[in-house]
Amino acid sequence: MAVTFISNGYDTTSTNPYTETAWAEAHPSIGLARYGVRSPLDWKVSAVAGLDRTVSINPGRAYGHGVTDKTVDNETIPLDAIASGSRWDLIVCRRDWTPTAGESKFVKINGGSTAVIPGGRLVGPGNIDDQPIALVQVTAGQTQPTAIIDLRTWSGDGGGFIAADDLVRSFMNTVGTRLYVQSTGQDWVRKVGANDTPAWVEVNEPTVYAPVSSTGWTVTGDITSEPAGTKRRITIDVNVKRTGPAFTLGDDPDKWEFLMALIPEAVRSTIPPVKYLPIIITGGGNHINAAATVNPNGSLTISSVTAGSYGFTTNALFTINLTYFI
Repeated sequence: MAVTFISNGYDTTSTNPYTETAWAEAHPSIGLARYGVRSPLDWKVSAVAGLDRTVSINPGRAYGHGVTDKTVDNETIPLDAIASGSRWDLIVCRRDWTPTAGESKFVKINGGSTAVIPGGRLVGPGNIDDQPIALVQVTAGQTQPTAIIDLRTWSGDGGGFIAADDLVRSFMNTVGTRLYVQSTGQDWVRKVGANDTPAWVEVNEPTVYAPVSSTGWTVTGDITSEPAGTKRRITIDVNVKRTGPAFTLGDDPDKWEFLMALIPEAVRSTIPPVKYLPIIITGGGNHINAAATVNPNGSLTISSVTAGSYGFTTNALFTINLTYFI
C-alpha cells in the first residue's frame, strides 16, 4: 500500500488548501533551491532486511518546484530482479500537476549499469516532475541492494545549499547555484564560463590545518589546502623546533631519522611523490646543512648531507616550506 502524501501547492487541492500554517511551514525552504528535504533523516532511503531488493523511504517533509510534501509513514519499494551484472535504479518523488487534484508519490525508475541519472526521469515543473532521492544498485544473485547513493539536498537560512553526493551537480545545475557536497567536502558554484557556457568552478576558499606535532618537538605554522583545477594544492609553511633531548644526526644520506607525522590525515595522499629539500639547522649551537624528506603520506624525516655526524641539540630548529598536489 502506497504511503499517504499531505501536499500543498497544487492549484486544485481543495481538501488541503494552502492555509496560513502551510504557507509558514513552506518558507524559507521554497525559493532557496529547486528541491530539498527538511532534515537529515527526512526521506532517507535504506535497504530493508529480509525483503528481496526492497528499499524503505523514511517519513518526513520535502519540497520541489513550489509544492511541499509531508509523509508520516515509511514507504517500501521493491526493485526488479536482474539476470546478470548490476543496475542502478533511481528513487524519486514524482509530482504530477495534471490530475484535477495534483498528486505526489514515490516512484522507481530502472536505470543502467552506470551510476547516473537515468533517461527515464521526467522533468516538467507544472506538468510531471521527478525529484531524485537516491540511486540504488541491484546486483544479480544478491537479495539486498549492493549500494545506495544519497541524492537528497538541503537548503537553509541565507541561501546555503547542501548535497549529500557529488552526483547532485548533474541535475541541480542552473547558473548561480552554490553547492557544498557533503561526501567530498567540496564547495562549488555554477558560473557562466567560456563562450557563455555554464561551468562548475570550485570555490577558492583555502582550508588551513595545524601541523601534527610530536613529543620532543614544537611545530608552528600552517598547512593550507586550496583548489587547483581538479586537484588540491597543499602548502606547508612551518618551523620545526627540537624541545626534547639532543640526538646524533649521522652523515649517511641513505639513513633518515624519523622525526614525526607532520601532515594531518585530511591532506595526506597515497600516491604523490616524496619531497626532498635542503634545510639549515640553526639554534642551540647548531649550524648544519641537512636534507629533509616530507612524504605526503604524513612523515617528516631528516639526514645530514655533509661529512661527519652532528648532535642535533635542544632548541635547534629548521623551516619546511613546500607545495604538493593531491
